[in-house]
Amino acid sequence: MPRRYCIIGAGYTGLAVAKAYTDLGLDYDQVEATDAIGGNWSHGVYDSTYLISSKSVTEYPDYPMPAAYPDFPSAAQMREYLRSFAREFGLERRIEFGALVTRVAPLDDSGLAGWRVEFADGDVREYAGVVVANGHYWDVNVPAYPGEFSGRQIHSKNYKRPADLAGPRVLVVGAGNSGCDLAVEAALTFGNSEISLRRSYWFIPKYVFGIPSGAFDRGSVPVPKVLQEAVFRAIVALGMGRFGSFGLEKPKHRIFDQDLVVNQQLPYFLKHGRITVRPEIDRFEGHTVHFTDGSSCEYDTIVWATGFKTTFPFLRDGLLTWENGQPRLIAHTFAPGLANLHFAGLVAPRSGAGRLLMNSSRLLAEAAMLQSRMGTPVGDLYGHVAKPSSEILAGGPELRWEMLRGTWLVRMMARSKTVRSLASRTLSATAPSPRVVALADQSDPQFDCQRTGVLS
Repeated sequence: MPRRYCIIGAGYTGLAVAKAYTDLGLDYDQVEATDAIGGNWSHGVYDSTYLISSKSVTEYPDYPMPAAYPDFPSAAQMREYLRSFAREFGLERRIEFGALVTRVAPLDDSGLAGWRVEFADGDVREYAGVVVANGHYWDVNVPAYPGEFSGRQIHSKNYKRPADLAGPRVLVVGAGNSGCDLAVEAALTFGNSEISLRRSYWFIPKYVFGIPSGAFDRGSVPVPKVLQEAVFRAIVALGMGRFGSFGLEKPKHRIFDQDLVVNQQLPYFLKHGRITVRPEIDRFEGHTVHFTDGSSCEYDTIVWATGFKTTFPFLRDGLLTWENGQPRLIAHTFAPGLANLHFAGLVAPRSGAGRLLMNSSRLLAEAAMLQSRMGTPVGDLYGHVAKPSSEILAGGPELRWEMLRGTWLVRMMARSKTVRSLASRTLSATAPSPRVVALADQSDPQFDCQRTGVLS
């Protein structure tokens, strides 16, 4: 089979992967289910969306955002930036739009023989490997409560502008980044709004001493998590002070155990009485919502800002191992026991992901090249230094260290003697079938560290 790959998705992550594959001369098809570049930025955000990470940590390192862009660009600016990036590097002409993938399956037990990809229009293709970069902010999560609400309901992904609200009585459920934005937007539109919180949140200001707060998560040295937490708790203390003064409970969980909320407007509107905090919903009764504290109120619209489920409907059950709603992967990329199936962007960094995406995409491309010379999944060898995990939240310093370590490992394995040694150990430990292919005897110059460069 020709060494041709399939990249699923043409959003922020998929474009970074396509650029890395192009740079290393790997042949690929990039398929996008929708009609536009940008993924969630084109089809999943509201008109008033702005980045919560500054442009300096969101931009791709080899294609800076325009100097005229503000520190926190708008959704429209982000869309134009991604389109411009695709044009600049000739990626746009390689994208097939309206190509919905319905099934991805290995040609053998491990994927070493390649993968079959089926499309909604009946087309079937075979590839050496597949990169899953379709994002994890598309399959909406809407919790169920007893009773029935007879007003309008809309998920934050489907909300675009205030005209989508059957106001003026609006209840936003969930106080993540979208929930805070939409509660503020409803308050600006109708004079006030209410927000239902099932749990408390850590609110991070966008600026600290005039510096975007994401800059405090940019270190290249792996800092102990306890020190990182101390830094961000100090940031919260400077930006929020005492939670009780805003009518909020202090979070009971550790600051990095769940997504951080980068928002200063919600506390501001709480202080001005424009937004009211409600506890978790207990049940519905027509337009009336009953809460767990015994209170109730009537609403015209409920906005579900309750997040998303991570799903891959084109992968059969049993192909991945799941835990807490997330697949167990090695370095957020490799599925144990499978070759030539890579996941890109399945991580939620605390700061911008531009440099991380480019570096991880380069690592992924080099791993694909290495895999073509090996008879055992690269991810399983990688698993000797990074155990499978379902954890999706991560900080900048540990992700950068993970990329550096992974790049060193892949390039070391690319030297045939090392590869043969490591592969033979793994193969003997796992007792593979006799179909294992022989490894190359000579080093491939494409993997020379001086020629491919190092991560920065």
